[in-house]
Amino acid sequence: MTARARALVVLNPSAHGGAGARRFEIVRTAVDSAFDARIVVGRADGAWRNDVHSALDDGVRAFVAAGGDGTAHSLVNALIEAPRRPPLETLILGAVGLGSSNDLHKPVRRRVGGVPVLLDASRAAPRDIVRCVYGGRSGAVLISASIGVTASANARFSADTRVARCLRRTSTVAAVAWAAGRTIAAWRNLPARLRIDGGEAERVPLTSLSVLKTEWVSGRLRYGHAVAPASGDFDVAVAEGLGRARLLLDVLALLRGRFDGRPGHRRCRARSLDVWLDHDSPLEIDGEIALARAAHFDMLGERIRLCA
Repeated sequence: MTARARALVVLNPSAHGGAGARRFEIVRTAVDSAFDARIVVGRADGAWRNDVHSALDDGVRAFVAAGGDGTAHSLVNALIEAPRRPPLETLILGAVGLGSSNDLHKPVRRRVGGVPVLLDASRAAPRDIVRCVYGGRSGAVLISASIGVTASANARFSADTRVARCLRRTSTVAAVAWAAGRTIAAWRNLPARLRIDGGEAERVPLTSLSVLKTEWVSGRLRYGHAVAPASGDFDVAVAEGLGRARLLLDVLALLRGRFDGRPGHRRCRARSLDVWLDHDSPLEIDGEIALARAAHFDMLGERIRLCA
């Protein structure tokens, strides 16, 4: 019998409106079958990062994010920032989708008790990591990042308000629809400058800018074009100068997964991207929200192996 690899599981009990711990118990047996797992709770004080660094020092090479996309994002950042880490290519990342959207898991290939899981280390495959530098900080993008109406809607969706919390617990689709509708109703395009792959900077009335390592936006919304997980570049989707009516039609197109070729949109592949705004605006990175006036994206130069 093959020995199970040691793994550190970072559990976010507050995922999915506070149901994370209860939902994790549904898949606990599957996690223990896949790994010799030790579990730490990813509390807001960030002390769990010391457990990640200590596990690396102790020779652990498998790590599991049990939470939403933000938990996976935080875990990957903790691995990258570890002071004595080995090359990322030697590490395995697993995931248990306890969040509302779980875009890292899409298209979902395996569920345990209705919970999507990525726990098969024997079929782990390389996954690109995009680096985002903003406001003197640096963050890893494993799934997607956005600025503009998409980021603002995600900020509303993720907000710690009574309405948002209630809708996330009740229905992800309803929460996404509410956040998108409220954001579009008040939307004003952002004066911005963009530079792709070091080219000439251009001035645009920015509606939305997305950096993608997956086609999925949130919930059932998706662009509908494949994004290779280990291509060495990322997709850039730009929408400019759109009004509210066009934005509502865009939401319908995203629900159908038939988005490419719509007027006011363009898409390309890139290895670097710079964006400058006239004022601070929400920046969404793997479901986490920050405020930024400028951001630089490029490829990290290392990949991590993601379980199947």
